[in-house]
Amino acid sequence: MDIRTMTHLVRKMLPNYDIYKRTGFPSNIAIPNKNAAQQIVSDLKQSALLLPFINLLIEIGDTGFMGRRYKVPHLREIVAEISKAGFVYDSEFKLFVEDPFVRKTSNWGVLRESEEYIFTLLRLDIVGNSDLVRKHSQELVQSTYTDLRIIVQSAVEKRNGRLWNWEGDGGLGAFYFSQKNNAAALSAIEITHELFIYNHLFCKLEVPVRVRIAVHSGHCQFRHKFEEFNNDTLKQTIEMESKYTPPDTVTFSSNVYTMLDSHIAEQLTPLKTGQQLMLYSYALRWEEGQS
Repeated sequence: MDIRTMTHLVRKMLPNYDIYKRTGFPSNIAIPNKNAAQQIVSDLKQSALLLPFINLLIEIGDTGFMGRRYKVPHLREIVAEISKAGFVYDSEFKLFVEDPFVRKTSNWGVLRESEEYIFTLLRLDIVGNSDLVRKHSQELVQSTYTDLRIIVQSAVEKRNGRLWNWEGDGGLGAFYFSQKNNAAALSAIEITHELFIYNHLFCKLEVPVRVRIAVHSGHCQFRHKFEEFNNDTLKQTIEMESKYTPPDTVTFSSNVYTMLDSHIAEQLTPLKTGQQLMLYSYALRWEEGQS
């Protein structure tokens, strides 16, 4: 790959990149390919853009660049080293993401601070938290809420979601990759089922633990610190949960509902809100004649 092509590629990551200025070579002297490549790698590493650049190299190896196909030397070895570092290549999104069997971080290892993405959010709130705290010992309440968190975290993370926040009375899960709306919906439904079993077999409180869950999707700026995560999509999700979701129910916004697989969507029913707001709900229902 010649220096001209290298420069075109790196400018997709670093606009106005000047390889001569970066290497210190006079503009009338040809830069050896090895020197140029070393400088580009160093600059991309310093800008935390090396992994996205390798994503680009894989893409041009598959589809070409500026009408030409390129074979990137040692690309297979590079990919192998990245895999050893705990990343896997997502062919749908054409990028490396962290291997969930190695680590789980809030940005999947690749999302950038303050960049805007489309997330599907799952908001859960414990119904009657104040009464539960008042009527039971602190130790028992904390133990029960820890059990609930385990249920929620398991359902979310097994579908490559992330539990972004957990407070005393609920939390927030987020989904970004690979059928994120289906993943969030199935997680919410699983939480409902697992909590039903927990209440009947394991809960030590005098009353069952009841929750409200809302699932909504929209644009959000990613923040590593959750306390800085404040936008309309989150506010709408919280409003769906607190204002329109009955206890023991999952509520879905219309933009999530329309993206669900049919076998999931057909389990949901329209929810009357009294507003010009289309929501759909899921709750455990018993067949007639069963109790």
